[in-house]
Amino acid sequence: MLASPDDLAAIQGMRLKNSQKNKMTRDHNGFRKLIIVLTKAGKVLALHTGDGRVVWSLLLHSLRTSESCQNPSALNLYQWQIPHHHAMDENPSVLVVERCGVNSDAPGVLSVIDSYTGKERSSEKLAHSVVHIIPLPFTDSKEQRLHLIMDANSRAHLYPRTQESMNIFLHEISNAYWYSVDTTRGIIRGHTYKSKCNLDVSDDYCFDTKELWSIVLPIESEKIATIATRKMNEVLLSIYFLLCYSFYIQIHI
Repeated sequence: MLASPDDLAAIQGMRLKNSQKNKMTRDHNGFRKLIIVLTKAGKVLALHTGDGRVVWSLLLHSLRTSESCQNPSALNLYQWQIPHHHAMDENPSVLVVERCGVNSDAPGVLSVIDSYTGKERSSEKLAHSVVHIIPLPFTDSKEQRLHLIMDANSRAHLYPRTQESMNIFLHEISNAYWYSVDTTRGIIRGHTYKSKCNLDVSDDYCFDTKELWSIVLPIESEKIATIATRKMNEVLLSIYFLLCYSFYIQIHI
């Protein structure tokens, strides 16, 4: 309260030079965090939450143009493994989902990256396309999060492809649902999972889906602007959608 403007400026300068600025922001458990970023060019960066500097960066080999993949593109980034019970033995890792082609029916690629070191643990080219990725609220004994990858034929593919993951998913399949949104035609659909896929080549980790319900919005007056869902671990899943109306409301006073 007694500081002059010059004193306040000096104090502010001292605070900026504080050693805490060079440390990553702590979470409620007292741990430091990194911000993992995926760019459109296919580069993965880890940013320091204290001063924003780049801790490590990686350009994935699978996102480099090659004879087998002429037009690689990065789709999204997901949490793959958070070892709470194995924190002393394993580092957290993230999953990068890629597409090897321009069209939605192009085959996908999965890459797992160590969150602390930036090293690529594994990379796998898929035999199916990638249209939508659904992280499930379940983890296996290695604390790897289960994911369902929807292909262009509305089939669901379970990852990681292990018997343990299969047992976990089959135990919860009756309570598993997913939704799709067609913003062009203004249609929201709810789906569930059926039996395993009827393919020429047997795939135990592939499931057919069926439509349960649909909502058709009048595209003449409404348009879906964005979609948001509640947390995955909540019992009741609600879908919030923002509509843009093409008419005006006149208020008379």
